[in-house]
Amino acid sequence: MKKNALQFFSSLVLLASLYACNGQKETTATKWSVASPDSSLQLSVFAESGQLFYTVLSGSDTAVGKSPLGITRADQQFNDELSFVSVSPAKVIDEAYTMTIGKRKENRNLGNEIIISLKNKNGAPLQIAARAYNDGVAFRYQFAEGTEKVTINAEATGFAIPTEGKAWLQSYGIPNDWGPAYEQGFTNGSAIGAMAKDSSGWSFPALFHSKNNWILITEAGLAENYFASHLQQNSEGGVYKIRLPEKGEGLGTSEITATTTLPFQSPWRAIIIGKSLGTIIESNLVHDLAAPSKVSDVSWIKPGRASWNWWGEHTGSKTFSSLKNFVDLAKEMGWEYSLVDANWDIMEGGTIEELVKYANEKQIGLLLWYNSGGVHNKVTERPRDIMSDAVKRKEEFKKLNAWGVKGVKIDFFQSDKQDIIKLYLDILKDAADANILIDFHGCTLPRGWSRTYPNLMSMEAIKGAEQYGWDSAFAKEAPSHNTVVMCTRNVVGPMDYTPVTFSDYECCPHTTSNAHELALSVLFESGLLHFADRAAPYRGLNAQTKSFMKAVPVTWDNTKFIDGEPGKLMVLARQKGEEWFVAGANGENLTKELDLKLPFLKDGEKYKMMILKDGAKATEIKVEELEYTAGSPLKVSLLGNGGFTIWLKK
Repeated sequence: MKKNALQFFSSLVLLASLYACNGQKETTATKWSVASPDSSLQLSVFAESGQLFYTVLSGSDTAVGKSPLGITRADQQFNDELSFVSVSPAKVIDEAYTMTIGKRKENRNLGNEIIISLKNKNGAPLQIAARAYNDGVAFRYQFAEGTEKVTINAEATGFAIPTEGKAWLQSYGIPNDWGPAYEQGFTNGSAIGAMAKDSSGWSFPALFHSKNNWILITEAGLAENYFASHLQQNSEGGVYKIRLPEKGEGLGTSEITATTTLPFQSPWRAIIIGKSLGTIIESNLVHDLAAPSKVSDVSWIKPGRASWNWWGEHTGSKTFSSLKNFVDLAKEMGWEYSLVDANWDIMEGGTIEELVKYANEKQIGLLLWYNSGGVHNKVTERPRDIMSDAVKRKEEFKKLNAWGVKGVKIDFFQSDKQDIIKLYLDILKDAADANILIDFHGCTLPRGWSRTYPNLMSMEAIKGAEQYGWDSAFAKEAPSHNTVVMCTRNVVGPMDYTPVTFSDYECCPHTTSNAHELALSVLFESGLLHFADRAAPYRGLNAQTKSFMKAVPVTWDNTKFIDGEPGKLMVLARQKGEEWFVAGANGENLTKELDLKLPFLKDGEKYKMMILKDGAKATEIKVEELEYTAGSPLKVSLLGNGGFTIWLKK
């Protein structure tokens, strides 16, 4: 694409600032800056006494204060006694790419980049790649020279968040038989700089509202040459530092460090920044920073909706009659898939081959569950010891493709160490070769892989609806939690929460209304939308609500933030063709009256509108159908912990 005038002007400003910092001599430089195309953000890297730091300005505000940089190899350290070598000319990054899933289909990766070259006291080279986008900044470490094998022992990277504000953070799980799996709850407006409750620290992504800025920090572009990182327990003064995986992850198998062959690029440290929370929610920076698609033909990749019997009947995944009933449910509802969960290889009352044949006759695609283990977990649910073995895995994918099975759900990874990161990526590659869709569970956080491997439909890494089966605290906190994860976890990639559950477990009844639950089908983004409830509640819906559940998309042309604050309220709009879906969830047990503004609609245009909202009681979904003229007043009432969905058709 050609640079427009604003981009060209920004590049000139960028070059001028570099020369000004360098005093016309690059070899004496101590500060190097890169500005976003719209000049709203500036990332500056600077040296003090041989140590590297960075800051981020958002307009005149300090979004990220003086923060440490540095990386340590077993053979060399690059934390201090660094000297400047050169800085590259400013480069405009401008590329278009298409996503098969996500918050928007067509995307533009537009930013400015500089590469700062340095050397340590031994003369060994290090590069810092620094980028500034209109919605955030990113940087990574690079060793561009050499062919030897090296081990990365540590990072000094930190994120200094000004402490005048609030944080929404998730504890990183202490290793156990079931994790870490990013399934903790989030704090709800906690103090910036507060210590995590466990030595394992905090997870990515981490959201902050500091002074005038919303800030989300995370990791992107993770490859098989590195581990997945998180944040240390102690963040004194608001400085959050990188932490390696925990030693006990994956039952203690493999190292927490990363070993790779040069040349090397670390994952991106990504910081999304905006004056509005909408910048965070609408950002696709994590995918902008990911490697381009490695799948040349994506015509076979079909996102969709799925029935799933495990939520309501945990033993049902090995019961032929129950599985058959949920294939029938998918057919009745017009959903594309049905998920067969654990232990289907010891099915009672029939065989998997018979179920595949039945589903194929109904033109419903099956998704089959697998255990990822392997020596890295001891979970006995089966099938296991297939996905961790390259030869067995490829043969299994080949067999599933021949059967007509469309995808797999792979569970219980239990580790963020380098060997398991490689396992994820090997699975994605082998599955793509066999035209198999992937849904990861008991897994790490999305880091942009859905761009690189478009067959990655979803990842769990969320405290989701399965918790209704055993966690009464989750049921009580769900209304608030659901609004927090929309601007934290779901910002960074697809989220398999398995939403829209209307019925209750005796231990843990819902505190959300049915209209709130329905709204999650729009509010939560996932390439496979697993409707998790029992069959009877779906079959018993009124005709209008059922028609909505038959029509709701899982892929979107655009996403817009309308209103909200984490923990209190969230209203989003998503576009599919000429239709818009607007949904809201109330995170508080307070009735609310909303006056909705829909600026993405052209004033005066006529729409058919269906509103599905709270009735007189939480279990009632009230449906209204009317003609709507864009620009007219639009008011919606919400029960405490309630919700609504609006379906607009021209």
